[in-house]
Amino acid sequence: MALRVGVCGLGIMGGGFSANLLKNGFSVTGYDPSPGRARKFKSAGGVMAKSNAEVARKSDVVITSVATAAVLDEVVQGKTGLAAGAKKGLVVLEASTLAFEEKDRNRAALAKKGAVMLDAPVSGAGRQAEAGEITMMISGLKSSYNKAQPIFPAFTKIHYYVGAFGDSSKLKLLINMMICGHDAILAEAITLARASGVDLKTFQKVLGPSAGNSRVAEYRGPLMFANEYADPRVKTADLTVMMKDNELIEQYAKDFNVPVPVFLNSMAPTFAALAQKGYGTEDPGVITRIYEQMAGIPRQKPRQKKRAPAKRRKTAKKT
Repeated sequence: MALRVGVCGLGIMGGGFSANLLKNGFSVTGYDPSPGRARKFKSAGGVMAKSNAEVARKSDVVITSVATAAVLDEVVQGKTGLAAGAKKGLVVLEASTLAFEEKDRNRAALAKKGAVMLDAPVSGAGRQAEAGEITMMISGLKSSYNKAQPIFPAFTKIHYYVGAFGDSSKLKLLINMMICGHDAILAEAITLARASGVDLKTFQKVLGPSAGNSRVAEYRGPLMFANEYADPRVKTADLTVMMKDNELIEQYAKDFNVPVPVFLNSMAPTFAALAQKGYGTEDPGVITRIYEQMAGIPRQKPRQKKRAPAKRRKTAKKT
């Protein structure tokens, strides 16, 4: 029998996971307190549960994707959380980017009910989740990974089993650390191109097949070249999410007493300055705007296109 899948948290990432699972024929039960997210999930063919506990009761594998440790605690250990409905053998794929200790306490709570949590963060942003092109790194009990394995091709481009619980979160933070670097250096290059008279469309075209290209340049670069960071139809993530991840990276480096001067002295402070300037809800590519301001060549923000007013139907006059 096909695995029954549950998804707790139907936002940008969890919504993308569930949509692809449904497209690929899996039965998906979901829960999210947002009415808008619930409607979108139901319209895609999902079964909406009344609680996280109900998701646990109706699923063999559950994916959790949440923004903060407090939300994960509530999803797992709350009165109507996963632990309340968990049964022996339930596998929970915890896909959020959180500190190891925060995941581990929820792993322990589920273990008391005979359920297994696997650490399963992803590399990729919202558009990759929507297209089923994320990379998932899974760590924890190998037999539970084997049980969940049939669902991975339905919502990921590639997945890896990487070892003991928590090892995948380390890999996720290492990747995010490098993403910050790609963001910053591309922003500097765009600014230098403008200052020196290089046409940005030409730069973008030549960059694509060059050795200087990267996945970041491919999915976030178009926003940075176009100076568009706030449009929800194109942005890849919120800057506030990156700031949360950057704090985890800084603590990770401290825990192992490893110097990371490029990250700590250059990238992290610049992104922090962006948040202080009120860019928290914009895409992290907005770092380009800071460098352009420093160079004295700021660009105007793109004007939002106004929607044409709906035409009124003419009604016949009664005689």
